[in-house]
Amino acid sequence: MLSRIRPIVKEPLEKIAKPLARAGLTPNQLTVFGLLLTLLAGYEFYLGNQRLAGIILIVGAFLDALDGSLARLTGKVTKFGGFLDSTLDRVSDGAILFGIATGGLADWRIVFMALIGSYMVSYTRCRAELAGSGSLAVGIAERGERLIILIISALLGFVKIGVYLVTVLAWITFIQRISEAKKRLE
Repeated sequence: MLSRIRPIVKEPLEKIAKPLARAGLTPNQLTVFGLLLTLLAGYEFYLGNQRLAGIILIVGAFLDALDGSLARLTGKVTKFGGFLDSTLDRVSDGAILFGIATGGLADWRIVFMALIGSYMVSYTRCRAELAGSGSLAVGIAERGERLIILIISALLGFVKIGVYLVTVLAWITFIQRISEAKKRLE
């Protein structure tokens, strides 16, 4: 759903990316830095610091949105960059949820279901697109929405509720993507 607002935020993100481009920062460096922040957020979840983890996630998620803008602005859009971004997003998702589970902030079984659901949302898109479906950025809870839910719930000190919500919405999105892929690929 948030993918629909990309055209609206494209110009503001490019304005923010200009000083980073002048400083010589590459999109892949920004991607890796965003991952490091997300790993730190996962560690803060492990320590039980929900609000601090939420604040760190805001910055990490912002960098994740900014790396693509920096790539387009500098003419450094590459297949490897897209691959790296997508792959490190999966590591980030795992780190966040692992920190929540090992920190005892939510039942590990529910966290596990959230993780598998989140991975399946990404996998179904990738696999359907490889099979020729065209862009499959559909569903109620793509990665951006799931991150926002976790950030807000962490900032409010109720990340457990956020994880439960992410679990349900990820599985609904997974089903939506299978349904849409079936329509397009048959």
